[in-house]
Amino acid sequence: MILRCSLTFVCLVAGLRDVISQHGCCGPQQWTGVAIQKRGRYDHNLDVASLADLNTRIGYDYVNRKISLQQKIYNITVDTQESVHVIYDFKQRTVYSITNGNYCIANTISGEMWPNCIPDSATHLGTFNISGPTVNIYRMVTPGGATVRFSVSYGECNPSTESVLTSGPVYDLTVSVYENVTKGISDPSVFKVPTFCHHKETKTKHISSTITELLQNTFISRRR
Repeated sequence: MILRCSLTFVCLVAGLRDVISQHGCCGPQQWTGVAIQKRGRYDHNLDVASLADLNTRIGYDYVNRKISLQQKIYNITVDTQESVHVIYDFKQRTVYSITNGNYCIANTISGEMWPNCIPDSATHLGTFNISGPTVNIYRMVTPGGATVRFSVSYGECNPSTESVLTSGPVYDLTVSVYENVTKGISDPSVFKVPTFCHHKETKTKHISSTITELLQNTFISRRR
């Protein structure tokens, strides 16, 4: 069995104005961080389950309309490892997926990049203290049907924790912790596209309010 990895995690980004209240906030327009995740999948039709560890370095640049996701994926079930670097260039309407540093697919994308804000569809569940840091916790259902529960730091609105559940017939549950979230882009080279990337004229429409859903759609289409 091959894990059809649909890496899921939310960076809490969607279209919403900056609201100075418990109902929403906006983070920095440029930030970097690391998402540490545990992900389980169950395919009801095939009656197959799998488990994976994921580590993703995130570069989010709303100023230049780019997102970089450098992922290391360890499939615990079949003991395999894979690295994938996904670069979204919303100005050029292109997403590049580079696998293991030597294989690249470029696809056309539609839609605009969303600012780094809490979606107005999210429900505020309260403000809590998590062993020191104070966070706001929200719950939402994404346009693709995933149920997300996430927390952001009080004041800065940086991502802290999250859980994401997608419904069948393929069920995914991902639990994430964000680390080393800092303002700005320290290494702009993460957005550099390799020269061996080619362009495949495939229209891929995504309507997403979260990086979680964006990545999920990307990897499902890549593995088919």
